[in-house]
Amino acid sequence: MPEVKISPALKKAFADFLEYTPPQRLSRNLRDMLVYYILSEKDGVPPDIEDLLCDLLQLFHLLDIADEEWR
Repeated sequence: MPEVKISPALKKAFADFLEYTPPQRLSRNLRDMLVYYILSEKDGVPPDIEDLLCDLLQLFHLLDIADEEWR
């Protein structure tokens, strides 16, 4: 995987986002939304659910780290 370069604009956008959106609240809300979605799709989930879950897991880890530093 190539090295990720984070521009000053992206750093500012992420800092602004965290200022108005507490990471713990966002993480909790996304988890709830995911569970409600899966419960509503009991009869079958989309074929790309594995990718969705892997991506969300990485996002939850990022939000956990952001929450630890945000406090």
